[in-house]
Amino acid sequence: MPAVLGSQLCHWFPLLLLTALRITAFNLDVTNTLTKDGEKGSLFGFSVALHKQLSSEPMSWLLVGAPQASALPSQHANRTGALYGCPLTTKPKDCMRVGIDHGVDVSRESKENQWLGVTVKSQGPGGKIVTCAHLYETRQRVTQLSETRDVIGRCFVLSDNLKINDDLDGEEWKFCEGRALGHERFGFCQQGVSAGFTNDNHYIMFGAPGTYNWKGELRVELFNQSALALGTYDDGPYEVAGEKSQKPEMIPVPHHSYFGMRSWPDAEEKGKGEKHRVEPYTALYTNSAFGGLLGIKE
Repeated sequence: MPAVLGSQLCHWFPLLLLTALRITAFNLDVTNTLTKDGEKGSLFGFSVALHKQLSSEPMSWLLVGAPQASALPSQHANRTGALYGCPLTTKPKDCMRVGIDHGVDVSRESKENQWLGVTVKSQGPGGKIVTCAHLYETRQRVTQLSETRDVIGRCFVLSDNLKINDDLDGEEWKFCEGRALGHERFGFCQQGVSAGFTNDNHYIMFGAPGTYNWKGELRVELFNQSALALGTYDDGPYEVAGEKSQKPEMIPVPHHSYFGMRSWPDAEEKGKGEKHRVEPYTALYTNSAFGGLLGIKE
């Protein structure tokens, strides 16, 4: 009898252990689904976001990143990645490639395997969209034996109609360009592995986990450039290591921590000098009202 009881306990113990943990679940509707097809091998669906367009003709979109999508002829590459806009219909093949990132200057950049679409985020109804290519490269001394390439990454900001409409969209956002290179500084920045907007929509955030020998960095910039916003939020940009001082010792994690791998805004706006969420096991103090941060350490 004791042997039988021991056998039963061994059988049920893992389940009892699981019940002691906090477990949540959700249901997936597998009968009323919307299926969207993309190019085979493109990693179509690597990132997704819902977006509601209010300008021109109101429309709801499913935004889909495909970071291994085939290049456009003007990009002089094989695979560059792409962002797709898919109407919320039952048609599986009605997604369109969003018209960004045309052409290339081969004397100073490479878009081969840049992973455009690695991340995509929407501000919400009528808001902006950000999508990034974290493996975008700048080139120096092209065709020479001393040629160098730096994987700085970059992001695009689009208006709510999936187009780059004005100067406020900024087209390309590349905060690591023009800075000191090498893996100890900004030569492997990888801006855009994560990106997003704060809940008040005044700031845009970019994670750059390859900065400072893969210690990582997160940059927050004033995004709403209207006269009212400039009068109310005339501050930034901000970086954990200091936008001007660029002191990696100010980042509270060791090298190879990949700080900035993911980021998201807090549910409520934070006040000046408040603490924000940071992992692993550290606390980051900020001096402005932007959202929570997450660093990932392997």
